[in-house]
Amino acid sequence: MKKNTLDELLEEELIWERQEGEMDLFTWWEKGIQLYRKLLSLDRDNERFKIQLANLLLKAGGDLKMRQHNFNRALKLFRDLTQMEPEHAMAYYRLGFLYYYKQEWRKSIRHFEFALRARPAERSHQIHREQQMKALCYLAKAYQKMSLSVFEQANEMFVAESDPAVADAVDPFIEETKRDLYSYGESKPYVMVTQDQTLSLHEEEVLRYQSEELAANEVRLDFLGEEIYLILPSHVRIELSEQLGKLLRFLMENKRPVSAQTIRENIFPDSRSESIVRRTIQRLRNALDHPRLPVDLILTTISGYQWNWPGEYKIFYRKDDIFLQDIIHS
Repeated sequence: MKKNTLDELLEEELIWERQEGEMDLFTWWEKGIQLYRKLLSLDRDNERFKIQLANLLLKAGGDLKMRQHNFNRALKLFRDLTQMEPEHAMAYYRLGFLYYYKQEWRKSIRHFEFALRARPAERSHQIHREQQMKALCYLAKAYQKMSLSVFEQANEMFVAESDPAVADAVDPFIEETKRDLYSYGESKPYVMVTQDQTLSLHEEEVLRYQSEELAANEVRLDFLGEEIYLILPSHVRIELSEQLGKLLRFLMENKRPVSAQTIRENIFPDSRSESIVRRTIQRLRNALDHPRLPVDLILTTISGYQWNWPGEYKIFYRKDDIFLQDIIHS
């Protein structure tokens, strides 16, 4: 098989950049990953290629279907970056998020602390003030998660204790620790958004809402399963890719038309394509083209694009889905 030259691959890079928005975003990322692996095989010390590949792996890792596999590859590459550049604050920062998402609290804490201590000379290796504040917030959250995990070990031992004298002696400590750790209220990891309000929910509350029959004028956008679905009356389910689901949710949550520039800044912050919004809106319209729908769900107006369902809606997602944006775009 003929091996590509560096010049040929750089030409292929230009073609790949222009293809953004012409295909599913995950497929585009995968093509980029293959391309930058080839480029690195010919120029192993090129930091631009390494950073591009790391970013693509990280973004591909955001796809729920491939998350674990791609996160592991991203972890390896960012670890490689920190070995080459021991003061690479941005690499430590992203590793902190990745380990947090993998629920490896100690590693997350260690890497966020490295990110905050590092003093890189290169501007692109630094974290800015917003990222410093986010790192401190997630550092606090990781410490809290680790504390709860340690307490659960103690509580499991307490519940299983067969000696009444030991259980009686430990009981006050268990209760005091439980009050201290849970004094800020119970965790509600799920969110339901309607046209009128946003609610944090327990799993039982989510199940109750989802078991309710849809009203005749209601639709639901569900991010809680392995797939993303828009659910219509009469149990019609339209499956959406992650990119189309995020775009639809953004339009649904905005009460007015949203300009292409606003969509690009919020949904495609790293894109260099001028037409990515228009092309992705068209893909979303194609996905939502269903005979049971009485109207076109996405309108084009003078001001931009607008959600056009005449009735009610509910959107379900995990709070960690918000955190995932920090992994991908921070």
